[in-house]
Amino acid sequence: MKVSLENIIQQILPLPQDVLKEVVLEFQHLEYPKNYFLLKPGKICQHLWFMTNGAVRSFYTNEQGKELNTWFSLDAQIITDTTSFVKQEPALESIQLLEDSELYAIERSSIVNLLQKHHIFTLWYIKLVEVHYIPQTEDRMADLQFLDAKQRYNKLLDLYPCITNRISLGHISSYLNITPETLSRIRAGKL
Repeated sequence: MKVSLENIIQQILPLPQDVLKEVVLEFQHLEYPKNYFLLKPGKICQHLWFMTNGAVRSFYTNEQGKELNTWFSLDAQIITDTTSFVKQEPALESIQLLEDSELYAIERSSIVNLLQKHHIFTLWYIKLVEVHYIPQTEDRMADLQFLDAKQRYNKLLDLYPCITNRISLGHISSYLNITPETLSRIRAGKL
């Protein structure tokens, strides 16, 4: 289901209409094909993307050349490399589209200007960090530490019920930190 940019913004923290209009004008509408890279390692992340339709993965490549998925986003979600975006340091991960996707992008410099201009936008930005980034990071670390493979898979299905129809099982097993064979056994009910 496609969600409007205004709805994504307002779900974080409702902004007055005049501020909302100003914020929306700072976003650029984008459509990219499957496999397009929003960000590659070594580049500094300068954007916050609001995806209205599509699928994306964040991943890094280890020393052996193996790609390891760290996050998925489907449809109405907010995407960035938080560390690179905030610290303005080169990214360690890639952000790649897994489907043809529609997004809205806002540049970091626009966010900084809006933060300086509107107190309510500062509150909005704090809420964005509180709701989207801190819980995601803490949940991901806790899942890997405290949940077994089957629990991690079931939690992923709860979050994204249709994920196996949209993202390859190889990507999913990498994200869950298990082998494709273990994922097959879990899906077959053998674990």
